[in-house]
Amino acid sequence: MKRYITITFLSCMCFFSMYAQHSAKDCLYDLYKVLSTCHNKDYIGIGDCNYSISSLYQGKNERIIFDAIKNACIFSYGNPLDSVVEVNLGNKVLYFMVNTESPRSFKYSDINSIYDGNGLSLVDRDDYMKFPAIINDSDGFTYVREGPSKKYRVKGKILKNDIFLYTPVLDGDWYRAYSKNGSAYLGYVYRKRILPYDKCPINIKKKMEKIMFD
Repeated sequence: MKRYITITFLSCMCFFSMYAQHSAKDCLYDLYKVLSTCHNKDYIGIGDCNYSISSLYQGKNERIIFDAIKNACIFSYGNPLDSVVEVNLGNKVLYFMVNTESPRSFKYSDINSIYDGNGLSLVDRDDYMKFPAIINDSDGFTYVREGPSKKYRVKGKILKNDIFLYTPVLDGDWYRAYSKNGSAYLGYVYRKRILPYDKCPINIKKKMEKIMFD
């Protein structure tokens, strides 16, 4: 009986996970379908911002864009109201923050903000995408450096189970790190020393969710 319940539970989880992923992708499909009809327009309103249409295409044609959305990676980052859709365009990446709070329209209006492969907002160059993490280091700590390599001076340490925020970079080995509430920039951390939200233990995830939700 317990085995049956477990299998049923896991099946339901897989179904809802797949549904959430497809619905998040639907928002992006809708966006690019709308863009294809935006003749003689340079910008489109998404969330509270106006995005350059050329910046959304990143120099790619629609076939490449739609293939990339089909194969996009969808993940959670600790905010229960949003998911992230990572669209890999080959030499470029776009990150879409998509609202998952009910009720939803499953249209491009559910997209909150968009970031490039360097984790920078497409409309605000001072706005970095930030995800929660703890360190992944058997030593129980990892160094934070002034720049993106070991040649830079050590600024400090992050200890085991200390929550911090980071900004991923396409093809980068070093990520920008911030305090757990994102208010203070700390420096750079080697990417293999970062354990993101999705891979953290449940008790750590709950702490991250509280930080991201608050």
